[in-house]
Amino acid sequence: MKQIIFLIIGLAITLNARSQQKTDAMLFGDVKSVSTKEHIPFATITVKGTHMGTTSDATGHYKLAHLPVGKNIIVAQVMGYKSQEKEVIMEAGKGVELYFELEDDVLNLEQVVITGTRTEHFIKDVPVRTEVITAKAIENKNACNLYQALEGTPGVRVENQCQYCNFTMIRMQGLGAEHTQVLINGQPMYSGLAGVYGLQQLSTVDIDKIEVVKGAGSALYGSGAVAGAINIVTKEPGFQPATTVDAQFGNFKTNKFDVNSSMRNEKGNIGLTIFAQRYTEGAIDETGTGLTQNEVRNKDGISDRVMTNLTNAGFGLYIDNAFLKNDKLIIRGKSVFEKREGGTMDDEYYRNPLTDGTENITTDRYEASLSYNKKIKTNSEINFTFGYVNHNRNATNDSYLGDYMVTHGDSVPDLRNMRPYLANENSFTSTLSFNSMIGKHSFIVGLQNFYDKLEESGMYVVVNESSPYIGQSYRSVADKSAMEFGMFAQDEWAISDKLMVVPGVRFDYHHSGEEYTADRQVFATNNFPKTSFDETAINPRLAIKYKLSEKFTFRVNAGTGFRAPYGFSEDLHLCSGSPRVWKSSDLNPEKSVSYNLSADYYSKNIRVSTNLFHTDLKDKIGFTDADADVAALGYDYQWKNIDDAFVQGIELSVMANLAKNLDLGVDLTYNQGEYKNVREDWIGTEYESESKYISRFPTTTGNLKLEYSPKTWTFAITGNYQGTMYIDYYNEDVDPVHGDQSKIKKADPFMLFNARVSKKFGQFKLYAGANNLFNYVQDEKHLDDAAFMYAPVYGTMFYGGVSINIMH
Repeated sequence: MKQIIFLIIGLAITLNARSQQKTDAMLFGDVKSVSTKEHIPFATITVKGTHMGTTSDATGHYKLAHLPVGKNIIVAQVMGYKSQEKEVIMEAGKGVELYFELEDDVLNLEQVVITGTRTEHFIKDVPVRTEVITAKAIENKNACNLYQALEGTPGVRVENQCQYCNFTMIRMQGLGAEHTQVLINGQPMYSGLAGVYGLQQLSTVDIDKIEVVKGAGSALYGSGAVAGAINIVTKEPGFQPATTVDAQFGNFKTNKFDVNSSMRNEKGNIGLTIFAQRYTEGAIDETGTGLTQNEVRNKDGISDRVMTNLTNAGFGLYIDNAFLKNDKLIIRGKSVFEKREGGTMDDEYYRNPLTDGTENITTDRYEASLSYNKKIKTNSEINFTFGYVNHNRNATNDSYLGDYMVTHGDSVPDLRNMRPYLANENSFTSTLSFNSMIGKHSFIVGLQNFYDKLEESGMYVVVNESSPYIGQSYRSVADKSAMEFGMFAQDEWAISDKLMVVPGVRFDYHHSGEEYTADRQVFATNNFPKTSFDETAINPRLAIKYKLSEKFTFRVNAGTGFRAPYGFSEDLHLCSGSPRVWKSSDLNPEKSVSYNLSADYYSKNIRVSTNLFHTDLKDKIGFTDADADVAALGYDYQWKNIDDAFVQGIELSVMANLAKNLDLGVDLTYNQGEYKNVREDWIGTEYESESKYISRFPTTTGNLKLEYSPKTWTFAITGNYQGTMYIDYYNEDVDPVHGDQSKIKKADPFMLFNARVSKKFGQFKLYAGANNLFNYVQDEKHLDDAAFMYAPVYGTMFYGGVSINIMH
């Protein structure tokens, strides 16, 4: 990766030597706020229709050299303000002064979004409701990774799924991670192995914004977008060379070091971004097993948070007029390296990867993507994107050691026979689309192809007491692959200034298969049954936007979706290099029908939004213990079409500018999610009726955000509320102390608060903050069910840092 970055820098420097015609037509001026009359630093000034631009300095002043002679349109824009255009006449060898005064855009309504329709719209005009997490919002919540950035988003819940390795996942409107498509610059490059630890591994150092579209998304994005799509949009280079360096330090060795730099050549048509982040977390032990919060607050010597060392690094090269006039080429590359360690902390026992109860996981991930856009005349364009991901994992297979000790009288295997779980995944994705505007119609048609190959291996032990091979060790190799091909079409029909109708449809073909082999015979057969899936799906979607007035907008979005039975994160979390998880070829894909109805009120200082959602899910796939006939084949678990289900709810949010520099955001969501029938594994228990409710789906959620930004200060307080919800606890053995057995717990509501303050000193910014201010932890904890997590398991975290913005 370093060699690639240096090569790109050299290319950019070489290209920078090219310069446009010298006209000596100079433009000078400043950028101020209409409301405060104060200068606005780091505003972007561009010459419309060209690649020329600059950035105002720390005092709000700017200058541009060698502008084209004649009439020019100059545009000034900056986050938090409405853009402004002014016309100016330039003459060779002469200077002109031009001053801007920008109006506040406190509600960020001039944000341009693309995810909902694959076409650009201002956020208040987009026909499919879209929410944006801006770079400023990411900074104010001190989000270092994607997991933290998504926290507090209405209808989106990020959660920790494992007490031992801290595996995390997304839930959108009650549906699991397998129903939410995570995109990187519009490409489905986040899948497979990334679905286990990727939320924490993908840093925010290169993120410009995150677009969230909830509801039926399969019509545009295919399998996996049943609940919607989350699109990570990365930063583009500014018009003035700049470098930002950030150093942050926190308790429990929670430290972060960022660098982000961008530059353009003098002509402005070639830009380069380079970024890197080093992030570390020390292991934490603050809680232990207990049935009350007082009991839970006692340390047990086992890590609640794993020790993490994470590095992100990458680049982006942007070339306008790369091959032809009015085209754009973007080449991006990124690498991720992470090592996480956890387990018994006494005497640093967990630092030895070959000990019982230890998590030792290494990840190497490499991304490369290419994007090409060619405009055809003024009303059409062609877009082509290609992405490649190589994702590797090396993990201590603690289950092998534990199973060996159980079946061999607590003795340990020969060290020479120990092997880690190894996984190697290669993914390729490409999309070709054509957009054209004809009259009141904006058409888009496209083709998309996705191929994924995953190879796994690991050491395992036969634990079935009825098997003649009990206690026998074996090495298993898994070969998994998937191929998807999709075709989509959409028409944005602006029937009038008020009414827009957007019909769309997508055809998908999915093929996937899995094959396991063992190095010796340990079950009835040496080769385990192969699985194969071939599915086709046609998914339509209809979106309608009606603009009742300048202040009121109504939107309706309805469509179908499907989810093919491939790439479940729970499989990969369990290190399924062994045939531990059975997926029958007879499994049906999940299918859905979704409806969203929303209403938005926009005024100068307030935005009120409400969104009603409902999704019916047919043949929902669930994770269960293996049936007897499946267990006889050597499997421990299996996936089943367990039942039909539905989720529904209503979201209400308010964003308001209460006073000068004082902004408030509040949202509240009421949820309901149920299976059609009670779940099979709870029939006959006292929890039979509760088993109808979808686990980990709170009945209510809410968020609070209060920001006050007087001059060079910024004060931010956020609160996240989680209402009651049901969560499963599985325990095969009765606890000798508490006597607790498997149950469905109804977790009590709670609210977490975070705070942050920052102060600018010219190019410097000092900041400090705290998360989980009131030191809340969950009120019940069991180590025998690693997934029994519904609240923090450690308390308040403090941090402070300094950021330096260097304009070259």
